[in-house]
Formats: sequence, C-alpha cells, structure tokens
Amino acid sequence: MKFTLVINQAGVVRCGLLGRVDVIALCVLDYLGGWFFCGKAKRAVVDGREYVWLHYEHAVEELPLLFNPQATVETRKNQLSRLVRGLREAGLVESVKVGRDLYLRPSDLAASLASSRERTVTKSAPTVTPLHDDTVTSPRDDTVTPSHDDSPGTHIYETTITETKIMEPAPHDPPEGEFVNGKSLSSLLAEEIYGAYPRPVGKPNALRAIRRALASHSPEFLLERTRLYARTCNAPTEFIPHPATWFSQERFNDDPATWRRSAGNNCKPAPAIIRRDGFGTGVSKL
Repeated sequence: MKFTLVINQAGVVRCGLLGRVDVIALCVLDYLGGWFFCGKAKRAVVDGREYVWLHYEHAVEELPLLFNPQATVETRKNQLSRLVRGLREAGLVESVKVGRDLYLRPSDLAASLASSRERTVTKSAPTVTPLHDDTVTSPRDDTVTPSHDDSPGTHIYETTITETKIMEPAPHDPPEGEFVNGKSLSSLLAEEIYGAYPRPVGKPNALRAIRRALASHSPEFLLERTRLYARTCNAPTEFIPHPATWFSQERFNDDPATWRRSAGNNCKPAPAIIRRDGFGTGVSKL
C-alpha cells in the first residue's frame, strides 16, 4: 500500500488545473510518479522517452482510499482507467501503446506541478498612522475616529489585507527544502541522480553540478535522461565523461543517438595516431 499521497495545491492553481482535475485523479498522478521511478517497473523507451506499464489491479490494491471496497475489481479497474484518461486529457500524463499494453509517463506539466517552488505570503495587518498625537479609537469596521472634529484627518495607508505572490529567484543551488533522515530533499534527489550515472566518480563536484541543473530542470527529467544515457552509452568506462562535466554542460539535453560509440560522439574513444619517423613506428593515443 502507498502510505502517503502528496498533492501540491499551489502548483495545481498556478498551472490552471483547478476545476479541470479532481483530488482523486491527482492522487493517481502522485502514485504514477512514484511508480515511474521504481526500478522494478516494466518499461519501454519510445522516441527517446521512457514510459512505464501501470498494473491496474495492483494500483487498485495500493490505493484503497480511492475506490469503493464493495465494488468488484473490474469496476474499480474501470474507474481507474477513467481517471487516467482524465489525466491525459488534462495534459498531465502521456501514453503510448506497445503491442497490446498501454505505457504511461508523467508529462512535463506534471513535473512542473510537482517541483513548484512558488509560495504565497500574507502582508501584515493595515497600518494606521495619525499625523499628530490624536487618539485613535479601536475600530470594529476598519474606521478611524479622531478625539475631536477639528483635528487634521488621519491617513490610512492600507485598508485591506492582500496576498502577494513572490516568485523566488533561481539560486545557484536549489533550496534545501524538507529533510528526510537528516538529509535535505534536494540532496537526496541529487544523490539518486548521481547513482544512476554510469561513471560515479568525483562525487562532490558532481553533486554540485546536479544541484545547479535541478535549479532549472525537474528531478524527474534529470533522472530519466541519466538512466537513458546509462542504457544507451556503450563506451568503455574510461571514455565516459565525469558526471560533473556531463551535468555542467547539460549533456542530458543531447540527442540520445549521439551517446553511442558508433555515432562518433563523446562516448567514442579517442583515436589513435600512428607515427612513422626515422626511429621506427609507434602508436600513441591523444
């Protein structure tokens, strides 16, 4: 059973999804997002994008709060199918048919919703500043009454409580956020992405490069592209770039076709130079 379901309410409102998708569907989206990063999930790669096969009967068992326990399994599977179809129509899920199986993946919109850092703050109560030392009575209806009628009027600089949205600037490294087992969420995400890279060396520099990449890319996107690179690149380990270089240069945005040795790209070993001179023939690598 999935113990915790997470819904980013601020992200739903900001992405214009309020009224277009209900809470139950958002719970299914959160479940799909977790299943997408499960190593045991059945996967398919189509056009360089990774999809997972969602086992509907297993999902119904994992999400008992979302379905009527008195209904048959088939009825609950049909309800789940309608929820997934609604998520696709809202642009939160992408799907592809491979044979007879339907494979799913959270869309870029879903990744944007999950990685939202926008927050709202409420300003302090109205500030009332008299021009002189006149006594201001305690109002019940936000009105100000001076002690006598012939004194200058009192200025009210703000009369209502308003909400202002503050978009936090993208920092050099993403914010630390909440902590899990003594480690920040961003550190855990960076560790997971680093662990998926096929040449895990230079860890401190690599983690810094990954955190910088997380400031402008969702963790789901980076982890997916890193795993795809690990499966696609067929070069010997010594010819694979260090992760700090790969993430700093945003090589995850490259065409996956360039990640194979036969394409003559960064995975291809350095060519050998055959030198012939008066002292004999030698072979050296650049």
